[in-house]
Amino acid sequence: MALAVFSQTHRYKPTAIEASRRYQSLLGIVQARIGQVGRCISNEADLDACLLAIFFMARYETVMFWPTEHFSPVSLALMQDWSHHDGAMAVLKTWFHSSDRKPATFLVKHTRRGLVKCALLRNLPLPDWLLDGSPFGEVGLELGYDRLIVRVVNLHYDMKSLLACAEFNITEAETLNDEANRLLEELEDWVAKFPKAWSFRRHDFPNFGPWPRKHFFSPILYSFDKPAYGAAWALYFAAKILTSSISLRLLDFVHDDASSISLHRHQWLDSSQAFREAIESLAATVPCCLGVFTVCDSVNSEYNQSMTVASTEKPIPPHLANLLIWCLTLPSIIPVMEQRQQAWFRSELAELGRLTGTGILQTAETGQWGSL
Repeated sequence: MALAVFSQTHRYKPTAIEASRRYQSLLGIVQARIGQVGRCISNEADLDACLLAIFFMARYETVMFWPTEHFSPVSLALMQDWSHHDGAMAVLKTWFHSSDRKPATFLVKHTRRGLVKCALLRNLPLPDWLLDGSPFGEVGLELGYDRLIVRVVNLHYDMKSLLACAEFNITEAETLNDEANRLLEELEDWVAKFPKAWSFRRHDFPNFGPWPRKHFFSPILYSFDKPAYGAAWALYFAAKILTSSISLRLLDFVHDDASSISLHRHQWLDSSQAFREAIESLAATVPCCLGVFTVCDSVNSEYNQSMTVASTEKPIPPHLANLLIWCLTLPSIIPVMEQRQQAWFRSELAELGRLTGTGILQTAETGQWGSL
């Protein structure tokens, strides 16, 4: 994996060749042993080794991915081979249904999180056994978020299925929109439980333009005491963007029915406002999470602030970039985004791809990026 990332970040072909050789070797080993997965799940170390091998193979594919000249996907589901993710799903399912199932390991928890994201990108419904995060190690605030996001993923699948029907069912659309509204309310309840230390401060720097620019979308910026706190808020903003976009797409079709335009107009305005606010807030979170600016307050901090902006030429640590990749992926693929906003998110995502050596992310601003 290190060879693959090095080959991407330094554009060094010999390491890419060696990485490919080792990948093929690992692939052969896993394929030979995959039939023994039933035995390995009873041993924690063997289970983790199996999941880790699958993770690195899938990661290798995303790192080394680069589309052909005529590659033009209509959705993210077509951008890569998902066979490794299907393999991870099979391993987790076997573990979950095992009669002597051991407590979830760290890798079990994070493998499931990855599969939930993959289900959204591939527009697949989540199986019932995967819905409850508690058997997979989710607790506390993370479990609260998990319970919401699995519903959002399945709601997105239901929305896409409904819009694909030859005859649009307005009653069903209203039912799904009601669920979207409930989820938006429950997301507010969830974020209200954040510790006070996680709070952010809003800053307005109108003279710092032009806007948008690299890492800065507008003069409105949020600062956090730690990047990890900003990452938690970014998850909330991204989930709000996705959920409100589902509502907007449903209401756009409901509006085609003349008899219901006035009835749903206020709902569309509410969802549109929630959507815009979440986009602006996520963009305002990016600079602090990436460590490209700091705010120095004077004694009278409310009225007298100064900002120090780090050089955008200074490399951003990959661990900070990884905090935001998923959150920036969502606005980069949602169809109802404004072009100017989506172009900025795609540009940021491509930059994070270059920083982390992830080839598939670097296609985000090439015109070959898919949509949700």
